[in-house]
Amino acid sequence: MTQHATWPSPPLPAPFSVGDLTLAEPAEQMKARYLAAHPFPHLIIDNLFPAPWLRAVLDDYDTGAVRHWKSYNTALQKKKGTEPDSDLPPGIQRYFDFINSGPFLRLLTQLTGIEALLPDPTLYGGGLHVVSGSGHFDMHIDFQKHPTTNLSNRLAVLTYLNDGWDSTCGGSLELWTMRPARRAVTIIPHFGRTVLMEQSAIAAHGHPEQVRPGLERKAVIAYFYTNDAASGRNTTVYMPRPGQSASARLQTTLHNVLPPQGVRLLQKIRRAARRNSA
Repeated sequence: MTQHATWPSPPLPAPFSVGDLTLAEPAEQMKARYLAAHPFPHLIIDNLFPAPWLRAVLDDYDTGAVRHWKSYNTALQKKKGTEPDSDLPPGIQRYFDFINSGPFLRLLTQLTGIEALLPDPTLYGGGLHVVSGSGHFDMHIDFQKHPTTNLSNRLAVLTYLNDGWDSTCGGSLELWTMRPARRAVTIIPHFGRTVLMEQSAIAAHGHPEQVRPGLERKAVIAYFYTNDAASGRNTTVYMPRPGQSASARLQTTLHNVLPPQGVRLLQKIRRAARRNSA
């Protein structure tokens, strides 16, 4: 009888745990700061996640393990992000599996007061986002409901992965008031900084300042939902602001007025024109 050699399976990595997270103050105090924040509820938490968890995400990106990207190159945004509902390499997937887990959702409820939060395993609008030098994302309001499930978009969780980042690098997250259109908060996206940000019709945010050439601004992003009647659009709404270029103002108007099908048609025409002129 032939015997086959066997090798021990590699040990499974220890599961991520809420107990591994770092909160600088009690959750009730953090919730009070979240709810009182201007110009809309948000919370900045530094070093919430252990650095090795985030280094594993960076390792997957740096080694080229991410295969499925969606790129944007318009006057309103220049960036790329992982495709929704696509296979992600293990380090990135493990991070999202954790933040979509029951224990983390319960922590989000403690920090925000939003009950019965639901994850989106497809990571629509989320995933790993990368903005290269000269990239940007103009001021906007995120989709108010999920385009497939129609669940209400209630919360975004962003964690930044940028070593040595400071204000001179560009790409800072900005939170704006809408009337008047004015920057209220600037958040430098340095490594290990997490932002919880309420999603609503007044949650205007973006990073209109370009990233400095030669740099890459990286973030992992996820949205969380509730199962109630969702109103508003299931697409991004851009916000007119002082200092926009003429092209950006035109695209803002067209994007906000046209139905999603019309926007997609214009994007196809623009891509075709760009290819033909190349």
